[in-house]
Amino acid sequence: MGKALKTTRFRNVKIKVVRRTIAGPAKVSYLSQGLPQPNYKQTHPITSQQAELDDTTPSCSESAYSKAKKRELHAWDAVKDDMLKVSFECSAPITTQCVVCQDHADYRCIECSTTAVFCEVCLKRTHRNSLHLPEKWNNVYYEPSSLGLFLFLPEGHDTHAVYTKVMKVIVSTGRLCTVTVNMCACEPETCTLLRYGLWPATAEKPQTAFSIPLLELFVCLSLECQVSVEGYCNTLRWKNNLTLAEVNTLYRALVGESISHFRHHHFRQRSLVDICPQLDDGTICPACPKADGDMIVTLDANFGLVRKQSSGTSVVEPLHGTRMFVDEKDVEEYLLSHLDSSKPHEDCSNFKAGNVLRSQKQAKKLDVTGVFGASCRHEMPLMFVNMSQGERLAYPLYVIDELLRRCEDKNIHLRVVYDIPCVVASHLHKSGEGIPHNISLAIPAFHVYGHKLPCQIKYSTRRLEGFGLTDGEGMERLWSFLRRFARVTKEMTPSHRLDLLTDALLHYGRRKSTDLEMQLLQRLDKAEKILILAQEDISSVIREAPVLVSEEDMEKWKKREMELAQQKQKPINTVCKWKRDYIIKLIQFYKFKSGTSESYMECETEIEDSLLTMEKKPRIGRRWQESDSDFQATLKDVDCELRGQLICKARTESRERAVLLHLKKRYPDGQGHCH
Repeated sequence: MGKALKTTRFRNVKIKVVRRTIAGPAKVSYLSQGLPQPNYKQTHPITSQQAELDDTTPSCSESAYSKAKKRELHAWDAVKDDMLKVSFECSAPITTQCVVCQDHADYRCIECSTTAVFCEVCLKRTHRNSLHLPEKWNNVYYEPSSLGLFLFLPEGHDTHAVYTKVMKVIVSTGRLCTVTVNMCACEPETCTLLRYGLWPATAEKPQTAFSIPLLELFVCLSLECQVSVEGYCNTLRWKNNLTLAEVNTLYRALVGESISHFRHHHFRQRSLVDICPQLDDGTICPACPKADGDMIVTLDANFGLVRKQSSGTSVVEPLHGTRMFVDEKDVEEYLLSHLDSSKPHEDCSNFKAGNVLRSQKQAKKLDVTGVFGASCRHEMPLMFVNMSQGERLAYPLYVIDELLRRCEDKNIHLRVVYDIPCVVASHLHKSGEGIPHNISLAIPAFHVYGHKLPCQIKYSTRRLEGFGLTDGEGMERLWSFLRRFARVTKEMTPSHRLDLLTDALLHYGRRKSTDLEMQLLQRLDKAEKILILAQEDISSVIREAPVLVSEEDMEKWKKREMELAQQKQKPINTVCKWKRDYIIKLIQFYKFKSGTSESYMECETEIEDSLLTMEKKPRIGRRWQESDSDFQATLKDVDCELRGQLICKARTESRERAVLLHLKKRYPDGQGHCH
């Protein structure tokens, strides 16, 4: 007899619901879920069979995912031995009758079917002009067939000079085989190989050719997964049990000009730009305005896409030309005409942009120190520049000028999102050019929290009109994809590097444009939800305010906040500059002279020269002594002025800290620390 079950009591389960709001802290509520409370005692004994069943049955606390996972694992355990047995059985002939003529058959073709077998006559008939590698049964196992592969020309070449040529062909499975190919003198051998579905390894008198599906797979893997030529060759080696000699032959053939020209040929074939130049070549965003409207563009630099000086030079120009990367000669001319913008010198947040982390010694070995680029709000790549002179403000200015030039005949307002627009705006004002009327500057949503409060108010995409919910971090997502090519492109020649990076950018743009309609629908749905939450929050503020508040009042506060942010607070100077500098230098002089500092002898000459220079301008006949009334009065005024400046700075920083701490409540703890 088993034990009787004890009485079980259930409690009400409370489910915690957290609702994030746009303004203010998160709101927490609880939903009660009542469970049945049995008021009876179960006295039926539990048999041993029931006890075993309870041990194997998942408990009530186990999740549905865990239960489904266990069922899937049990199902695989039940069939894995049978599947291994079947795989062993498939290594021998299932039948000896030819699937075509029903005669005795010893051949099979895995690429055609795993169950069909052929006789020699039917195999040759069905595999005419085929590069499939058949296998023959030798009463023990299947071995590669000794039947030769032949490729015959189609009709229409009977009256021409037809000749045969023995070539090495790497088929779609990655195996190296010898093929007898018919050639015709009426066209280049490369064109004839293309008719056979092969791509030549060289442009003149090719001796080796590749299967086009093999190269298409390599191009897709290199662009999507950044697979190198060496990695792809090793993959084919272990998949097909290739010898080391075969792998070396494949590698030597792929690292030349052949693969670059195939990648470009594949692009031209897909885009059809040579047939109709009006077609999109992958550089135009389908959703951005073409003639009228607002165009949001994000700018950023990447200092990981470098190129070594020791990687050689290029004989010819890039195959893609200036499709993505602008002409370097134009950039150099622009840099020479903007010598005054050598470096960002007025960054409000003292950003170093990685200068501290980058080794200046290593940078001397590079002829390209990074890439500066631009993309639209839909993350379609637009324009890129090779940087060769470090981090200069001229690079973003050049990109902005080039974008304006492209939009000069269109009614387009350019909204530029950049990490340091405050520096760009300051430079444009100091240079006398000013910010063009059809340009607006903003900071990306993540980088804005690294700026001071006035910059956050003036340049945040969440506060400026026309930017919507654009976060401006599209270039960061593009760099996360493109920087994976750095380990390959840093060792390339300039033209090969630009071609590969251009192909990668075109592939990235293709990924974005293919699913653009789904992305726009998701953004629209998100915007509608945020609009509802914002309206609820505004109504809550108006309802809970201790005084009568309207939406018009909030708009006035917003405008007033922007006006205060645009006003630069200059320090209040109540003392003449020469008096302030003179009294500070005198304090240092008397401090050193009194012997309280050990380094007086080293600084004596420097301080004396500075004092003599200061005393000449205001014509001070006798040096002020500490007991003089002028010295005491000026010292008191300077002390009051410095104290006032320190108090003003402390108030500003405390006010900014209070605002940032209030904003931090809108995010979870992990995100709050990041900002």
